[in-house]
Amino acid sequence: MHWLLWAALLDLSLALAALFSRRAGYYRRLAHFALCAAVASTAGIVAAPVLWARGLRASGNWVVARTFYYTTRVLLGIRVELEGEDILHRARPCVLVGNHQTMLDLVMLGRVFPMQTVILAKKAVSYYPLVGWFMRLADDIFISRGSKQSASSMFQRASAELRAKHVSVWFFAEGTRGRFSDGPGLLPFKVGAFLLAYHARVPVVPVVTMDFHNLYDRRRFWSTSGTLKVKILEPVLLDGLGEDDLKPLMNRTRETMLAELKRISPPRIAH
Repeated sequence: MHWLLWAALLDLSLALAALFSRRAGYYRRLAHFALCAAVASTAGIVAAPVLWARGLRASGNWVVARTFYYTTRVLLGIRVELEGEDILHRARPCVLVGNHQTMLDLVMLGRVFPMQTVILAKKAVSYYPLVGWFMRLADDIFISRGSKQSASSMFQRASAELRAKHVSVWFFAEGTRGRFSDGPGLLPFKVGAFLLAYHARVPVVPVVTMDFHNLYDRRRFWSTSGTLKVKILEPVLLDGLGEDDLKPLMNRTRETMLAELKRISPPRIAH
């Protein structure tokens, strides 16, 4: 129990320091974020045997996501306002495509992530304590970026799961975090999500999260509570298309998501 006392004293010290230092407040919220991640990952590991027994192995991600969302809602004070949730239920299985901004994307995933959905992640993540463990238990897909062989096996495995197990797959379409100093934006999309949907013969469902700038800015040590708007767009159907049609479709989808991102994002405030 001594570690609990030390943790409480550290949190109290940071809380007092935050009265005079923005950086101290930032690191206190970062510690709360890490605590929520640890609690959520542990919940996924504990729930794994029950989910396996019920044939819902991929729903381990859902358990982790919801646990993370409700703990961060209490400790960080961030609430997700979700529009179009019914689309997630009627479009399954599908390939979910979202925009990637900061580590707080995990809060959005905590609220949005559907049951029976797996994640694509870098292979290195599988070795992370707690997070990597629960992701392995949830049957998530790990790839080595830059390897054509691993990409090929990824699409083969994921498409088989989509069809046979009736599960969906989550993608961050940009492949990395997009940071824009002049307002909300999107990096160019990677074609992988659309290739997977094409081979699996399932729709792509775009998920747009508002600009995080007013809630979080790592470069300025800014982090605060508030409401995060997320919009689920109508499914993008790939029926009757060939592989040569995927990149134009991907670019049109990106433009639609960018327009929605700008619509739902509030004006930026000075930190």
